[in-house]
Amino acid sequence: MKRNRTYLARLGALVLAAAMLTGCAGQPGGSTEGTAGITADVKTGAGTAQGENLPVDESGNPDPLGRYQEPVSLKIAQTVNPTIPFPEGQTATDNAFFDYLKEAMNIEVEVMWQAGSADDYNEKLNLAISSGELPDLFSVDGPQLKMLMASGMLEDITESYEIYASDRVKMAIDSTEGKAMEAVSYDGAMMALPNVKAMKDGYDLLWIRQDWLEELGLEVPKTIDEIRTTAKSFIDHQMGGDKTIGLLSPSSGSSLYANFLKSSAVMCGLGGIFQANRAFPGYWIKDENGETVYGSLTQETKETLQILADMYQEGTLDPELGTRKDADEAWKSGRAGMFFGPWWVGYNLKDALANDPGADWQAYPYPLTEDGKWSAHMMNPSDTFCVIRKGYGHPEILILMNNYYQRDAAKVDTMGVDLGLLPARLLLNIAKQKESDAEILKKYLETDTVPDYDKDEHNLMQNDLDTVKGAKLEPYDDYGIENWNIEDTNFPRLYSILVGVGAIDKGYETGCEETYSDLYWQTDSMQRKWSNLQKLEDEMFLKMILGTVSIDEFDQFAADWESQGGADITKEVREAVHK
Repeated sequence: MKRNRTYLARLGALVLAAAMLTGCAGQPGGSTEGTAGITADVKTGAGTAQGENLPVDESGNPDPLGRYQEPVSLKIAQTVNPTIPFPEGQTATDNAFFDYLKEAMNIEVEVMWQAGSADDYNEKLNLAISSGELPDLFSVDGPQLKMLMASGMLEDITESYEIYASDRVKMAIDSTEGKAMEAVSYDGAMMALPNVKAMKDGYDLLWIRQDWLEELGLEVPKTIDEIRTTAKSFIDHQMGGDKTIGLLSPSSGSSLYANFLKSSAVMCGLGGIFQANRAFPGYWIKDENGETVYGSLTQETKETLQILADMYQEGTLDPELGTRKDADEAWKSGRAGMFFGPWWVGYNLKDALANDPGADWQAYPYPLTEDGKWSAHMMNPSDTFCVIRKGYGHPEILILMNNYYQRDAAKVDTMGVDLGLLPARLLLNIAKQKESDAEILKKYLETDTVPDYDKDEHNLMQNDLDTVKGAKLEPYDDYGIENWNIEDTNFPRLYSILVGVGAIDKGYETGCEETYSDLYWQTDSMQRKWSNLQKLEDEMFLKMILGTVSIDEFDQFAADWESQGGADITKEVREAVHK
C-alpha cells in the first residue's frame, strides 16, 4: 500500500496545483503563465497534467474503470488474417473496437504495423526489437518476454497493477497459485500482464461411445488393459462398420501428446495412455532424486511406447496412426469407438449426431494408474503476455483495457469484429475454480434452486442457469444423449460442461495426481537446437509404435538426444528451475 499512498499524494498535489492556478487565472491581472497542459475539472475537482492524465473517480481516487480526461494515444501492432471478414464500412484499423476504446476510455489507437500471420508477426517484432522502434503496447510469447525483460526494454507495471487492476483481473491471476505472476516477474517487478487459461483445457479425457458399450453389455473401461479389451470388442463386432477404429489417433502432423511448450490437451492424442503409466513425455519432471529430467527419456515413457506398439500390432490402436488426414472426421462419421480429448468436445458434437442421432459420446477420467489414481499432466496457465515499451507514459493503460474487457465481455463479443483484433485483449479465465460450473448446474438441476456461487469466478453462469433446462431434458441426472434437446442453441456448451467438466470433477473425486512441467518456456540453447530435437523425438517415437524401429533402440535415441544438444539444454533447464 506504500506505492498507493505515494501515488495518491502525487495526484493530490496535482489537484491542488491545478486549483491554485485556476484561481489565479480568474482574478483581475492574474497570470496564466505556466498553465499549459494543466486543467481542473470543475465538477469533480480532479486535476490532470501532461504525463499525469490518469483515470480517477469523482473523488479523485484511481478508478479501475475510469476514463482518461484527455485523449491518450496508443500505438499497437496486430496480426490480421487476410481472410477475416469485417462488418460493412469497417477495417482492421478502423472498426467498432477502436470506437469502443475511444468512447469508453478516451484511448486513440493507431496501428504501427500489421502482420498477416503469427510467423510474420514474430519476424516483424524481432526487427522492431533490433531497431528499438517498438509499439507502445504489444503481445509476446514466453521466450520473447524473457529476452525483453533482461534487455530492459519494457516498462515496469507493478504499481499500475497494484492500483488499477480490477478484482476480476486479480482473481484470474491469483487463481494460478503464483505461476502467472512468476512468469512476468523480473528482479521483483511485474513486467507484463499474463493471460490465464482454464486448467481444465489440459486434461485428457476418455470419450467413448456409450451406446456401443450398452449394446454389447460392456462396462466403461477404467484401465489400459480394459481399453484394449473394449477396443477389440468394438472392432470384432464392427460397431462402426468394417473399418471400425478402436482407439483413434490424432491427425497426421499433430503431436501424440502435449508438451511443455504446447500443454493443452491434444485432440485424439495418446497422452491418456502415457499418463496412466505415469509417463510424461514432453515435460520437464522430477526424477526419484528430485532432479529435473526430460520426461521423454524416462523408463516409464519407454514402457508406454511398448504398450502402444502392442496395441498397434493387435489392431486396437488406430491402423492409420501417423497417416490419418482428419481425426475429427473419423469419430464424427461414426467409425471410432474411443478417443482422448478435452472437456469441450460437445461443441463439435452436432456433426456426429447429424450422421447418427444415437451417437452417445460420454467422457470419463480414465484410464487409471495401477493403484487407481487419475494421473493428469497440468498445462501452462500463462503463455501469452501483453507488455508496454520502456518510456511509454501510461503503463496503466494495459490494466485499464483488460478491466473493461472483463466487465464488457458480452458487449465486445457482439460487435461483429473478430475478437483477435481487440487490442491488448488477454484471456483471463479462472485457472482452477473452487467449484466447477458443472457442480453448480447439477445442484440447480437436482434442487430447482439456484445455489450460492461466486459471480466473479463464474461470470457466464447466470446465462447457463437461465438456459440449462431448455437444453437438458429430464431425468436431469442422466446425461445420455437421448436426454438432451440437441437443437437448443446452448446445447454444445451445456453438454460440454455437464459431461466434459463433470468428468474432470469425477477424476478429482477418484483422486487426481497433478504433474506440472518444471519449465514451460525455452532456454537459450533451445532457441537453436529444440526444433531438431523435437523432430528426432517425434519421428523415433512414431516409428517405435508402428514397429519399424524396435523399442530396444530407445536407449540409443536417448543418447542421441543428449549428444545433439539435449545435455546442454537439460543443464540450462536445471539452472533455470533452481533460480
